[in-house]
Amino acid sequence: MASQDQQITPLAAGQVPLVIPLGMILLLGNMWGLSFSFSKMAANGGVHAVAYTFWQGLLAGLIVAAVCWLRGMRIPLGREWLRYYFIIGLIGIALPNVILVSAIAHLPSGVMVLTIPFVPLITYSIAIGLKMERFSMLRFAGVMCGLAGVALIVLPKASLPDPAAAPWFLLALATPTLYATNNVLAARLRPPDTSSLPLAAGMLLAAAIMLTPVVFAMDVLYLPSLPVGEAEIGMLGQIAVSSIAYLMFFEVLRLAGPVFMSFTGYIVTLTGIAWGVVLFGEAHSPWVWGAAILIFTGLALVNLRRNVSSAAA
Repeated sequence: MASQDQQITPLAAGQVPLVIPLGMILLLGNMWGLSFSFSKMAANGGVHAVAYTFWQGLLAGLIVAAVCWLRGMRIPLGREWLRYYFIIGLIGIALPNVILVSAIAHLPSGVMVLTIPFVPLITYSIAIGLKMERFSMLRFAGVMCGLAGVALIVLPKASLPDPAAAPWFLLALATPTLYATNNVLAARLRPPDTSSLPLAAGMLLAAAIMLTPVVFAMDVLYLPSLPVGEAEIGMLGQIAVSSIAYLMFFEVLRLAGPVFMSFTGYIVTLTGIAWGVVLFGEAHSPWVWGAAILIFTGLALVNLRRNVSSAAA
């Protein structure tokens, strides 16, 4: 028997054909996979991680806010909402993106994208600690597979092009840890009866506001210039991807629900590796491919249990 949430989605009700949300998550996964290459371009072009995240939050936030205005959706500014914007903006955007761009300057983009499947693995671990989830041996095995994948990347000297980059991958794991923490906090702190799109605009702009004094204190503000170079392509591409992806993300949630959306993680990882090969000519060692298999297995074990439970509810 399907859950109540699944019954009310247009996909479950037969109001939209499967091809529409399926096509959307394929496109969404491709865009998010490409975003790692855009981050790599910006880092290679000399854009500081703080400046990159500042522009992403500001311009993407303004675009999403403009869409809210066109749809007649108000962005609430009460104390409860402002607390949500700034906490989620810090943990879900500012800190993880600064870490991501800092680390990707030292790592292949295809290796960096392997951190994304850790979000559900770490989310599950946090939820167990907070007693929000029951222990499952199957899902625990998934977490262990993910940790084994990390070991294959950071321990063998031949795993990465530069063995000295291994600590940067460990630092990069702070990004999915923050995203996972954000998932838990966003669910707990979300103000009632608030649409997702205004919340997205609020947290993006809050991230930009928090980073403004940091950008000027560090004197790292980057202003795009002509002719357009690698840095500009990376920044503008990431802003476009962020804006469109947020809009598509909430539309897929509306059409098909969160269980359907969970499959995006597989697409992001595969396309992120593929874009790194196409744009940067990246070639990965057998250790990295072995790690990818273990990490994918872990993601499948964690998601499989959740999806089966959701379908049976």
